Amino acid sequence: MLHVCPPELKRLYREGKVLPFVGAGVSMSVSWTDKTGNEIRGPSWAQMVNEAARILGFEDPELLRMRGTDLQILEYFAIKKKNFAPLINWMVRNIDAPDSALTNSILHASLASLEACQIFYTTNYDDFLERSFGLFSRPSHVISTEEDMGFGKMNCQIVKFHGDFNNPDEMVMSERHYYRRMRLDGPMDLKLRSDLLGRAVLFVGYSFRDINRAYLFQTVNEMFRNLPNSFSGRRAYIIVQNPSDFERRLFHNRNIEVIAAYGDDRTKAASEIIADMAS
Repeated sequence: MLHVCPPELKRLYREGKVLPFVGAGVSMSVSWTDKTGNEIRGPSWAQMVNEAARILGFEDPELLRMRGTDLQILEYFAIKKKNFAPLINWMVRNIDAPDSALTNSILHASLASLEACQIFYTTNYDDFLERSFGLFSRPSHVISTEEDMGFGKMNCQIVKFHGDFNNPDEMVMSERHYYRRMRLDGPMDLKLRSDLLGRAVLFVGYSFRDINRAYLFQTVNEMFRNLPNSFSGRRAYIIVQNPSDFERRLFHNRNIEVIAAYGDDRTKAASEIIADMAS
């Protein structure tokens, strides 16, 4: 089936008023084969936490999850190891996708083709988004710290909202980091406030249980409610795979419009919705 985008979101896109937010699901859609012939995909949040538990000596990460949340596990990791260096080193080694994997990603190709969007946000630590944009001939400027702001204004911006490997001290990973960010008073938060003015957010690659999704939705709702000059007043949209009434009602209560993506191929469905928005 062909998936479609809500007419209101298509209008906002044509007016340059859509702010895409890219989550882990987009990175997870990238796959490649290592030297031994094993298929590798961009890692998920759960895989990162599982590896943190293993580095700490827990063969079964679920034993730690019985004691606390994923964010608390990462906080414990930082306490025990003094920093996140061992975990970041693991991520760098396992997020080394070849260019061919990115050019074969229909989801990254769809995002790069959104010419009416000049600012993209992502909570992913990897460089898949900016690398794919370059490979698809879409010049971009990466912003992960205040120091990066004010440059590259002729190119589209890719805002690494939770930092990246080039600035490990700025990466938002643990419970302490999230609490600090929820004060909404840092340079990246102030930029988000500015970029949200007059725009609607489109969340791509986020699940209902995603901690980043929960934090970002709270941020959007705390800072803004209805979108001015909008028929629906929606400030945020999210692509959800096979949404249930449970998800629809909870998102609706948060002023977030669910865009349903049906079937088993979530990557193709999301790509079709993005392509329809830009049509």
